[in-house]
Amino acid sequence: MHEYLIKRALKTYYKHNVREKQFLNLKDIQTVLLLFDTKNVAEVTVFINQLKQLKKKVTVYAYKDKNDEADYSKTDYRVITAKETDDLFQKRLKATVHELENEQFDAVFDLTIQDNLPLELILAHINATMKVGLKKNDFPQYDLSIASIPELEKESLKVRELAKQIIHYLEIIQESE
Repeated sequence: MHEYLIKRALKTYYKHNVREKQFLNLKDIQTVLLLFDTKNVAEVTVFINQLKQLKKKVTVYAYKDKNDEADYSKTDYRVITAKETDDLFQKRLKATVHELENEQFDAVFDLTIQDNLPLELILAHINATMKVGLKKNDFPQYDLSIASIPELEKESLKVRELAKQIIHYLEIIQESE
């Protein structure tokens, strides 16, 4: 039931809210919000370190499903658990969205491979100049969509390839004036 409510909220949001999109070169991006599923933490950690080596300020929000037993308390990630997002009225998820609405990022990189409605709701409300990710549904959530990565079977390999493609495309975008 709550999935229906989130999807309806997303449809309403995208129908009534239009934001100005801007394509940025990797050099132009200084602040990044990174979204991912914790089951892919190893691949995403490599990407986070790569961004930090490029002198990017990285803020990380991760979704932890019910089957993930790992402890992320020693990381600097904001972990959103399935338990937090399971209530019908989405109070905790809405609080997370509200805390991020006042933040401004140059770019959001969504490294989720499968639909993840809580992270999609956060993504919709983020103030970012550019949003990048893998196209998974019909929502107009990204400014730069990676169409698909069908040749790779394992999700972890897809995350690694998605991260490579994001960097590749951002490097070839013409620098803004």
